[in-house]
Amino acid sequence: MHSLIRRGLFLAAALLLAATSVTSQAEVPSAIQTKLARGINLSFWFTYRGNPTIDPQLFRPDDADLARLRKMGFRHVRIAFDHSWLVDSTNPSRANPQRAAELGDALQQVAAHDLMAVVVMNADNDYLKRLLSDPATLTSASAFWWSLSKQLSSRLPSDKLVFEVLNEPGNDDAAASLKVMQNLAGAVRDAAPAYTIAVAGHKYSSIDELLALQPFQDQNLVYTFHFYEPFNFTHQGATWGWPMWAKFHGFPYPSSVAGLAPVLPTLDASARADAAWYGQQNWNRDKLAVLLDRVAEWKNRNKVPVWCGEFGAVKTYAPPGSREAWLRDARELMEARGIAWSHFDFTQHMGLVDGPQGARQWNRGAVEALGLQAPADGR
Repeated sequence: MHSLIRRGLFLAAALLLAATSVTSQAEVPSAIQTKLARGINLSFWFTYRGNPTIDPQLFRPDDADLARLRKMGFRHVRIAFDHSWLVDSTNPSRANPQRAAELGDALQQVAAHDLMAVVVMNADNDYLKRLLSDPATLTSASAFWWSLSKQLSSRLPSDKLVFEVLNEPGNDDAAASLKVMQNLAGAVRDAAPAYTIAVAGHKYSSIDELLALQPFQDQNLVYTFHFYEPFNFTHQGATWGWPMWAKFHGFPYPSSVAGLAPVLPTLDASARADAAWYGQQNWNRDKLAVLLDRVAEWKNRNKVPVWCGEFGAVKTYAPPGSREAWLRDARELMEARGIAWSHFDFTQHMGLVDGPQGARQWNRGAVEALGLQAPADGR
């Protein structure tokens, strides 16, 4: 194992070279790119395990859900897992065999419904700090990914599975984040040579962080970013991140001074200045287009596939019509620029459904804003 890990880490160093360099790696297969075109995050299936507030009947999909997602027009699902849950507690250089087998069973369940899976590692802030600063932690994380990708690639063929090595590194140090991406991707490439890998920029994988990336030499890579602009709209009411978001509600999209005028008196006094500023910014389709034009220019200049792994808006506090308008604009603008996408989320704050397994209630307006066919019966 140790020689294989070292080999993976050696390969990782080579992955940094510019995409224009001569390489023997195959390009991302067209079948993968087709399946990446439209997807959805199933983010609470293999995260928050043991958290009593995460009811499996509400937050995890069953066969009926997966069949419905495929019938509606989704082609892939993005499945996050918590590193702390999946790592072997007795050996941080490998995945827990039983839990990796459980994840593998889920991936086969997904594949049975003609959906491709993208698996992505989540990590808490303390682990991310160590990952970016401690060489021993990076070495064990690379070995973990070697172990996991070796096991999962034995369960599914390369057209059914993509490995995304790290979700939102959460660090301002672009160089340190890049080193992590190199090493983790190198370990996966060593263990699963034919499989497509997804990599992202530093911090929270925004457009700016994507544009800071120099494409790797490995051509069987997809470059991913997350799109939530403007955050004051998409994250209104959010209880995580910036504390002021929790005080926002009723923000319309598109935004204007006139549109925010009736909202301001309903807000906490401390939130009114930021709300007024959101109105003054005049967020609309054209403004989103300017941002996504930057992604398209980077994609076309580097001749690499780009995938928006997350985009969405909190459904509880955004006016439904505004949420649908933002989803439609973001989705149409990405599709027009050849950018694949995965909506965030299936359930929870930004989800498309409410209710437990067997009694799902789909948000018809949001589904149709994504250009998909909503269930006729609402289920």
